[in-house]
Amino acid sequence: MNFNSLKYRVTDYAFIIILFCLCVMNISCQKKFNLKYENTPVKQVILANLTPGNILSVNISKSKQPDDFNPVEFLSDCKVDLYENDVFKETLTYKLKDTLSGLGNYVSSFHLIPNKTYHIVSLHPQLGTANATEYLPPPPKVLYASLDEHANLANPQTTGRYSITFWDSAGVQNYYLATAFYKILKPVVDSLGDTSYVNDHIFNIPSYSPEIPNPSGYSFSFFTDAGFDGQFKILSFTFPSQYNNIYREITFIVQLYNVGKNYYDWNIQQIPVGQDFLNEGQQERANLKSNIENGYGHFTASSGVTIAFPVK
Repeated sequence: MNFNSLKYRVTDYAFIIILFCLCVMNISCQKKFNLKYENTPVKQVILANLTPGNILSVNISKSKQPDDFNPVEFLSDCKVDLYENDVFKETLTYKLKDTLSGLGNYVSSFHLIPNKTYHIVSLHPQLGTANATEYLPPPPKVLYASLDEHANLANPQTTGRYSITFWDSAGVQNYYLATAFYKILKPVVDSLGDTSYVNDHIFNIPSYSPEIPNPSGYSFSFFTDAGFDGQFKILSFTFPSQYNNIYREITFIVQLYNVGKNYYDWNIQQIPVGQDFLNEGQQERANLKSNIENGYGHFTASSGVTIAFPVK
């Protein structure tokens, strides 16, 4: 027998034995983890946001256990009664939106009115009754808004600044949300090399104000009127403005919302644990408290004012 051939054969055998041992060790070292979790009661999940002048649209689904990986089950057999200022208005009508998924909403036949309190009671044959209440505030009384500074072709790195002047409602605890974004007309080149322009948006533009700390650059700034209840108020924000010659049009959009307490509470619960400042960005935690009684989800309201500033 050739010595070199024997040497290679021994080497192959040794490699196979070592590989076998490693496989056995790997299998023997595997551990089975038993995840511990508590099964919570299956309830209705109610999602809705009330806005002035629009109909009420309520989505209701069925909650799931942690080990339930089936698709979400939307409920179409609820009886959903709507009350306005504690006066019964109607039973909402169910309208199917997506036949394949079963997704649909319960909708009102009339448009919602600001400065009213709305209450729903949802009765399901197996899941019992869930209900929620929310006040729909009027839009903020914005008197004046201005885009004071913005980047341009000569100064593309300029920090932007805008101001909002508004009256706060006296004697009412107001909860506000300020946000900004860009609407752009950008070029798109097709497979033939032809260029067309389409509308698009640039979201997540953080706004900073000395009165409303936003240290992590969250795109929504929440605040209350605790320091200026019923007063004439001017807020000035700075933001990272953007400008280039690629987009044919650039419009800077500012929105100020007067939101319901449940809208405000739901969002501020999602800030990181242990932080004292408000606008740190959403970091959703389990078991968020909401205004849904005997159910999950959130029933919220918001009324907003939109201001557009043409930049290019």
